[in-house]
Amino acid sequence: MIVKSTLLLVLLCQAALPARAACEPIKLGFIDQSRPPYYMGSGAVEAKPPGAGVELLREAAASAGCAVTTVRMPQPRLRTALETGALDAVPIDAVGHDLEAFAFPLDHQGLPDKDKAMRLWTVVFVRAADKVPRDADPLQYFKGKRLGLTHGAPYAQQFRDAGIIVDDGAVDSLRNLDKIKLGRVDGFAIALAGPTDMDTLVASRFGGELVRLDKPLRMAHVWMALSHSWQARNKEAADAMWSWFGANGSARFRVLLKKYDTNQP
Repeated sequence: MIVKSTLLLVLLCQAALPARAACEPIKLGFIDQSRPPYYMGSGAVEAKPPGAGVELLREAAASAGCAVTTVRMPQPRLRTALETGALDAVPIDAVGHDLEAFAFPLDHQGLPDKDKAMRLWTVVFVRAADKVPRDADPLQYFKGKRLGLTHGAPYAQQFRDAGIIVDDGAVDSLRNLDKIKLGRVDGFAIALAGPTDMDTLVASRFGGELVRLDKPLRMAHVWMALSHSWQARNKEAADAMWSWFGANGSARFRVLLKKYDTNQP
């Protein structure tokens, strides 16, 4: 009798607990320009295959049981769309106003938690004919020189403040690489998940005409940033995605990048 009464009490207590909130569908935003192997194809429609970056974001959302819709748009619009709630999640290298505008996983100091982010190398390609020492410090070398960035790159102002002449008119990496070859810029900087990620592409397109400097121009991190409104309604799912990203993101991304080796142009 006592056992039955205890079991009944346990069942009644469990029934009284609030049910775990279901994850709302999540709108993942990413750029509408081809950046192989991270983002494949151009335009508003997701390519097939979509790219290693898109697959990683989908897996992070799936880890929390969230249905995913992807939205492609120009890079300068992604932050605005996330801030207004038109998008729910965007991979972001946090700079400036981002920390107040978007929801990030935070560490014990209230700063974006680097253990739940992926590391980024901003590498620089230059003309081999210019004979720039491969071990040159790009931040010093490019003071007063013209450096190409993709349009909308969030760190453009940081480089301008450092005395670099920034040319961020081109919308993708291949156009910027062409501008180096044509002498319109002295180099091109791009943030990559690994320092050698573009070496094969550059070699296939330009042979030995363009080379990568050994030292990165900047080291940073990228987080799966969420809109404050979506995160407030889906706190458990947000924490689950961020935890998955920190525990599995880098290793899983390396696997996905190998999958796309044969898809690079």
